[in-house]
Order: sequence, then structure tokens, then C-alpha cells
Amino acid sequence: MSKQVIPDNNYCIILAGGIGSRLWPFSSNGQPKQFLDLLGTGETMLQMTYKRFTKFLPKENVFVSTYEDYTDLVRRQLPEMPLSRLVAEPVQLNTAPAIALTVAYIAAECEKANIIISPADQMVLNNDMFTEQVSSGFNFVEKKQGFLVLGVKATSPATCYGYLQAGEELENGFSTVKSFTEKPNIDFARFFVESGEFYWSTGLFMCNTQTLFKALETDYPDISKIVDMLRNGQERHEVHSYIRDHYPRTPFQSIDMLILEHNKNVYIEPCAFGWQDVGSWQDLYRVSSKDNDGNMVAGANTVFYDCEDNIVATPNGKKVMLQNLHGYLVVEKDDLLIICKKDDTAQIRRMMTDADVKFGKSLS
Repeated sequence: MSKQVIPDNNYCIILAGGIGSRLWPFSSNGQPKQFLDLLGTGETMLQMTYKRFTKFLPKENVFVSTYEDYTDLVRRQLPEMPLSRLVAEPVQLNTAPAIALTVAYIAAECEKANIIISPADQMVLNNDMFTEQVSSGFNFVEKKQGFLVLGVKATSPATCYGYLQAGEELENGFSTVKSFTEKPNIDFARFFVESGEFYWSTGLFMCNTQTLFKALETDYPDISKIVDMLRNGQERHEVHSYIRDHYPRTPFQSIDMLILEHNKNVYIEPCAFGWQDVGSWQDLYRVSSKDNDGNMVAGANTVFYDCEDNIVATPNGKKVMLQNLHGYLVVEKDDLLIICKKDDTAQIRRMMTDADVKFGKSLS
């Protein structure tokens, strides 16, 4: 495949400030999932994501948005990243305010930028196809005032994803978004898949700065002020002081809801680059290698007796022997051991909350 020529006004924002509670206790406040080597490749999810984008974008055009407590983790894992491309939020307020803050830094140096927004915890199997389809997306948002969602055809009734219904078909396979449903129940999910009209939202969004500013200006009016401060050459510490004073008062909101529920000009680019979310234990189980009985093992030296479809994740070298377990999660992290049904996400969340109360927040 010939090398893609990417214009200098194309940028990326990698979101790396979340806690990753669905992968607790491996993912925790102190070391969330984006900073872990979940797939056993020798690279963390953040490192894999950064490498994926810097293969076709200049390092100067790839920004990482994170929580200020994680800046040292980002710098250790991405020593090659220019420090000016690390944007830290003083409090964790979900993805929309984090993006608003980061896009201010991009707009200060490139008024007409095209941007792709990416989570830091996804798996892509075909990086060449990823580059090609993101390049097509950049060309689309360069000309179109709207948001582009990279979507994957819904092939099973998963209830952990948002569903996009394709509307009017446009050129090159793109289409408008007719409707959006966030994490439907199993009956709706089955209906969506059977209809053949729906795509899973990958959480990969593309737009230009004008479109993004228009969507953000009502809820995040401080963006323009930050852009002006940066363009006027104000000292970095003055900009940080302004952000620290004003950022905590911005609305708590996800970019998915802001874009997909409150905007009419939303489009889908169907994607075929082998996308996999790795946000939960179920996701990790799906993409990981397993034995003939469907047991996934990470770290442990495990012996199974009449066991099927389990996840065992413990420190390297731990010896584990299990009998008659079917569909369980067995995880040891530091001095905490949890054993529960692997598909019961609600119970895992309850355990995390109860661990805070009974054992202290250091475990979460």
C-alpha cells in the first residue's frame, strides 16, 4: 500500500484521563487501563494508540489529554512526545470538557484544523486500513460542517455499545445518522442487528475546529478565552492558572452525548480495520487467546479441573488451581482477591464501591 500523504492541518486528540472502572481491580485510580499492557504485547494501550497515529501524523500534531495526576505516567510511557502536546485537566469531568480544553491548544496554532478524537484503550488489527480510512475521514470533515463517527457494522446484540442507525447514503459509502441509541437492552439490540441498518459507535469522532467550537461554545465558553491567551503569547503558568480557576465549573458531559444526541449534522464512515474495544473484562476476554475450554489466563500458572469460560488474572508466577468454575472472573491485584461471574458488570461495580467503603479508596 502506498504511503498516505497527510496534510499538516490534521490533528489527533488521544483521551487518556479516565479511570477504567469496568476493568477493576486491574485498572484503578492509581494506574488506569490505558497505562497497562492488557494484551501481553509489551506495550500499554496508550503506547499502542500513540504509535498507531504517529505512523501517519507528525508527533507535533498528536495531543494527549489526561488527568493531571497521570502526567508523569504519560511522560514515562511516551518519552518521545513533545511536552507541549500533553494537556492535563485539573479535575476529571468526562470527555467533552477534556476535548474542549485540548482543542483550545490546537486552535491556538491552527485555526482550520481537522481533528480525530480517539480513546486510548482500543485495539486495531489492520493499521494500514486504519490509516486509509482515517485519511478518508479527514478529507470528508475538511469539506463538511458536521461530525463523522467511525462505525463498525453491528453483528451481535451487544448491550455495551452505542448504536447508530444509518440514514441517507452519501458518496464513498458514508451515510447520515438517522438515530442513536446508547447501550440498548438486549431486545432492542437484537432488533437493531437483525435490521441490518445499525453500526456500533467506536468512540472515534472526526470534525473540523469550526464544527467543534460551534458545538462546544454554549457549555464551554472559556475555550475562546484560552485560545486568545495562547495566541497572545501569555505565559504558560498564567494559562494554567486560568484553567485551574475555571475548568472545575464546566459541565460534566460525555462527547458521545454532546455530538450524537444534540447535533443533526452527524455522519457515519463504515470501518473495516478490525476494531475491538478493550474497556471491560468481557471485551478483554473476547480479544484474548483462550484454551480449548474457553479459559483465559493472564499472569498465573493455572491448572483447571472441569472449568469453562473463565478469566484468571493474577501476578506473574502465581500458582492457581480451580475446580468446577464456569464463567467466572478470578482476579488478584496487590492484596485484593475477587471472584465473581465474569459477565456481571454491575456486580463488579458494586464490589469496587464496597471495597472503597470496607477497605479504603487505595484499592480503587
